[in-house]
Amino acid sequence: MNKIHLPSINSSENNKISNIINSYPKNIKKYKEYNNHHVDKPKFYYKISEKGPTLLKSILQERGWEEYVENESPWWNLWWQGKRYRKIDYENCKNYQRLNHISLPRNTWITKKDALFRLLRMLKGSYGSCYNFFPKTFILPTEYLSFIKYYSEDREKKINSIWICKPTDLSRGRGIFIIKSLNELTYNNRIVLQRYIRDPLLISGYKFDLRCYVMIKGTYPLNIYLYEEGLARFATNKYDTDDITNVFSHLTNTSINKLSPELNSTKEKVGPGCKWSLKKLRNYFKENNINFEIIWNKIKAIIILTLLPAIYEAKDDNSQCFELFGFDIIIEKSLKPWLLEVNLSPALNNECNIDTVVKTALLNDVVNLLEIENIEYLKLAQKDANEYNNHIKYGNRFSVTNNHNEFISNKKENKKKIPISEAKEEIGNFKKIFPFNTVTKTMFPKEQLRTDYMHTMIKEIKKKYLNQSHKNESYSCSNTLTISNNSSKSNISFSNRTK
Repeated sequence: MNKIHLPSINSSENNKISNIINSYPKNIKKYKEYNNHHVDKPKFYYKISEKGPTLLKSILQERGWEEYVENESPWWNLWWQGKRYRKIDYENCKNYQRLNHISLPRNTWITKKDALFRLLRMLKGSYGSCYNFFPKTFILPTEYLSFIKYYSEDREKKINSIWICKPTDLSRGRGIFIIKSLNELTYNNRIVLQRYIRDPLLISGYKFDLRCYVMIKGTYPLNIYLYEEGLARFATNKYDTDDITNVFSHLTNTSINKLSPELNSTKEKVGPGCKWSLKKLRNYFKENNINFEIIWNKIKAIIILTLLPAIYEAKDDNSQCFELFGFDIIIEKSLKPWLLEVNLSPALNNECNIDTVVKTALLNDVVNLLEIENIEYLKLAQKDANEYNNHIKYGNRFSVTNNHNEFISNKKENKKKIPISEAKEEIGNFKKIFPFNTVTKTMFPKEQLRTDYMHTMIKEIKKKYLNQSHKNESYSCSNTLTISNNSSKSNISFSNRTK
């Protein structure tokens, strides 16, 4: 095996490199010019799986990173893949390295539809109406008899509900169908059956939902960041409950609507395509006198209340790990937000101009939030690589190993924390939504009983995010989104009955 060539880090260049790294992404042009004149400069290396986001590769290369090559690159700094990592990967992750999935016990994963709603139902039973932000849900076939009983009671009350069926092991809208009658219910695999949000907020008659990007940085202490930008995803046919078989009318998944004949038509108010940026949606709400920030605060509450109990079970601090979630939210006509699902590894491909604009900025801010472009981390990485080269040169004095990566992994040194800045309140478009005050910053779940911790957090979340309401109860579902003449206050905080 060849000796790995190491770029030197000497004191004369430390300040220069550090200044450039700290200026990302504002000074990328200057960094690239420096990189061209200093070929031997220490570099950051990324490992991205074959199915990983190609956009992220382009962004990292733009920032001066290089792709990690097994047995050739001296180290890696960021490893990104779709599936979760092995236990040994978490154990061997060094301070100068980052993994894009946090380590959580299997039973607390919130990105599986059935596990998510089972968890939320349990939390609603324990903590009450603050968890009324998800539709009435049954998991079939195990809860088939419970569903039949509930369905029969609705029929006796003359309630003609619509139900949406989602396979638990499929994504991107695949296998989803809607029913009005029990006779229409057929399934071969495990499904989540939910009461359909029958009166969604529409824009010119078109249904839409929100894709909100949420990043967790470590779990102890826990820092939750919500991206202020995101996507509004539209159905491409006008909403019509008389035709429940039209997926282009009822589903907002891009993977479904990109096949619609109406995708590129200029739809009233919506325009061509099936996506808006959240910035455009905010502006549209403002033009129609809707206070989007009240809705946004309630979405923040949904995100925190969903993540807190899952993270409570984390056994490690996950300080070298992060997670980027995609929360899907739909807004009802009454302006109440509902949680539809939580996505692990949300789609980061750029299928249209809106994707390119939103996701390029998103991934740049993800890298910034990791705070890994730090000269001190490169020093640690070089120390490991130097010792590996010594092993190659003086093999008889070192334990036998097969490759560089194994050698680096087997070392337990360099796990000492490097003091870095306290978790910032915001980086780019990422804004920290938890913790947000002295109580949430100083009370840690590992030091409290779960119930005590959750009751305290819920109290603080209500005060912070759920203390406002809209003055108007509902909004018209006509061709333009307008405020109704009803002047009574709306109760869009989490009500006492789940739909």
